[in-house]
Amino acid sequence: MTKRNKIWIVVAGGAFLFTLFAILLSRQPSSSTSEYRIGAVLALTDRGATYGERAKRGMLLAVDELNATAFFQEHPLKLIIEDSQSSAPRALSAFKKLIEVDHVPVVVGFVLSDEVLTSAPVANDKKVVLLTTAAGSDKIKDAGDYVFRNRESGETQSEAIARACVEYFKCKDVAILHSTSANGVSYRDGFRKAIESLGGRVGVSIGYNEGKTDYRAEIEQLRAKSPRAVYMAGLDHEMGLILKQSKELGFAPQFFASAGAISSKLLEIAADGAEGLVCGSAPFNSESDDLRVRAFAEGFKRRFNETPDWIAANSYDAIYLLADLFKNGSATAEQLKTGLYGIKDFPGVGGRTTFDQNGEVTKPILLVVVKSGKFTPFKP
Repeated sequence: MTKRNKIWIVVAGGAFLFTLFAILLSRQPSSSTSEYRIGAVLALTDRGATYGERAKRGMLLAVDELNATAFFQEHPLKLIIEDSQSSAPRALSAFKKLIEVDHVPVVVGFVLSDEVLTSAPVANDKKVVLLTTAAGSDKIKDAGDYVFRNRESGETQSEAIARACVEYFKCKDVAILHSTSANGVSYRDGFRKAIESLGGRVGVSIGYNEGKTDYRAEIEQLRAKSPRAVYMAGLDHEMGLILKQSKELGFAPQFFASAGAISSKLLEIAADGAEGLVCGSAPFNSESDDLRVRAFAEGFKRRFNETPDWIAANSYDAIYLLADLFKNGSATAEQLKTGLYGIKDFPGVGGRTTFDQNGEVTKPILLVVVKSGKFTPFKP
């Protein structure tokens, strides 16, 4: 080997090592000026925008609070947000961009179940943590080792609603009107199973495609079966229209709904058609006496001029959960995954959080009812 060849090998090897070091440095904080990157895929436009915007605001508030503390002034949190446009394929594209271009170890948000289930295989293949703060499909619990959820499952909520339907309202003959999305189907299945276990029956179950604006045909199908109660599972604007059009047609069973109904948009659309609606809710109460919850609710209202809901609370908690892991030395996706599985009784504003072996949490279910145009705690 000539002297010139030896020099070339040394130079090439040095260039390779420098490039490798630069890549590793971009992926993992290691200096006093480094930052911790968190990706977020959120439905900020189209049908899921109400939920995505609330999640975004909860995250932004948490990031700003944390970046004002000593540790994160030196190692700031950087939240990189991508709009899924309420589309599972676009959510997947956004997720891949955050992984491949922004090199994030964790991506939060995913307020729609279809978005989670479409992106989960990539999360597991690329070994990047996916943490949803709002999606309810029961399939998420089997979505893989890198997929987590810090809200209760749709099945758990369905059970609570079914019990209220049978034991308090004495309604055993019920109907279901649901979106055909992964979330809507999961709620449908959970509610049917729970009702039947309590001695009730589902006389009719009707699915609809998301994005409809006229539900009169479905309402007339329900009316023909004369159910005493109707359980709805879908998005806020859909259920708002169902309630509004049911009122116009004089169809007035006792309505129940999944957590997606808890929205000012539903109240705006349905108006007095929403009165008496009972929904399953996460354990967040903006009027709680808990000092942490009160501080969060007041801070949220100061900044955004609105009262936070459970999605905002869970999204706020998600950033704090990750921040705790960052402070304790977790920076890679593998470290964050291990850290999340190890979390026990994290005192979040959206309820105490402990992840099980499936990346799921167990939280108590609250019921709320619309009274005088507002969602209020349901008291049997």
